[in-house]
Amino acid sequence: MQIQIRHDETLSINYAVAGEGQDIVLVHGLGLSSMKTWTHQVPTLAKHFRVHTYDVRGFGQTDNPAGKFSVQQHAYDLHALLKTLGLKQVILVGFSMGGWIAQQFTLDHPEMVRALVLSCTTSGLRPEGATRFVDRAAKVESLGTAPLAEEQIRNTFAPESMAEQPELIDFYRENFLNTQENDPVSYAAMFRALTVPHWTAQLGRITCPTLVVCGDADKGITRGNTPTDAAEILHQGVPGSRLEVIAQGGHYAHLERPEEWNAMLKNFIDTVAA
Repeated sequence: MQIQIRHDETLSINYAVAGEGQDIVLVHGLGLSSMKTWTHQVPTLAKHFRVHTYDVRGFGQTDNPAGKFSVQQHAYDLHALLKTLGLKQVILVGFSMGGWIAQQFTLDHPEMVRALVLSCTTSGLRPEGATRFVDRAAKVESLGTAPLAEEQIRNTFAPESMAEQPELIDFYRENFLNTQENDPVSYAAMFRALTVPHWTAQLGRITCPTLVVCGDADKGITRGNTPTDAAEILHQGVPGSRLEVIAQGGHYAHLERPEEWNAMLKNFIDTVAA
């Protein structure tokens, strides 16, 4: 469904809700919209919780009339959406870019986040990582997403996933190349925007229960020499956080190993509720 939100402008957000119980908001990453990336999460989690999903501005079926792209803007949008829905406190789950948005939102509105889940994301890029993001944005701006697809797949999925789950790879490729699903202009603009935020020094301000999840074969989000570096920095920075590493999981660990990822999330939420 489409929901109209209003803050500094009117935005039409593609939104869905399923299930009953504790409110959980899932925030997607770059490459797949919310309605695609959470395909293995919503049916399972909705058996236990009320699950909210939405496309961030400029992606999927959400518009971006003013052409604004920044993590802070996405956090503003999320706040307006929750206010429109009448949700005062949620469990916030952010994957990759969604993890950037979730960190910003939690720092801005700690009273609205009962618990936080950061999956395959980072508190800020190193200079070499930022350079790669800018380079990728420039390539997409000049050539579109098609020339990047196969390299993106190799860097996104664990070798085991590529060998054992060809249907998942085909699903990702099809939607990554779908310009309505993954608009190249939006994709490039957000890659540039993601080079700006750095929250490592502020992680101590996050005091809600926090779960950090990463795949042990994630080449997509690293701050140093290993796939788990970014997650370890988040874990060390957020007081009392829990770190879970998914074996044979790449950047899309929730799609590659959904049963394990879903079980980790449910266990964490049950612990928070208890």
